[in-house]
Amino acid sequence: MSRIVMAIGLVIAFIGWILYRLIIKKDLSKNLNNLYLGLFFIITWVLFYFFIVESF
Repeated sequence: MSRIVMAIGLVIAFIGWILYRLIIKKDLSKNLNNLYLGLFFIITWVLFYFFIVESF
C-alpha cells in the first residue's frame, strides 16, 4: 500500500513541476525533453504494474 502512495505522490510532484514550469517560469518548451522522459517513465511503470497485477 505504501508503494502506491509513494507512486501517487511522485506523480503529483511531477504534475506540480509541469504546472510550475508552465505557469510561473513559462519555460516548459525549453524542458520538453524532461517532460517527455518523465511521461515515458511514468507510462512504462504503469504498464509494468498493470501487467504484474493482472498476472496474479
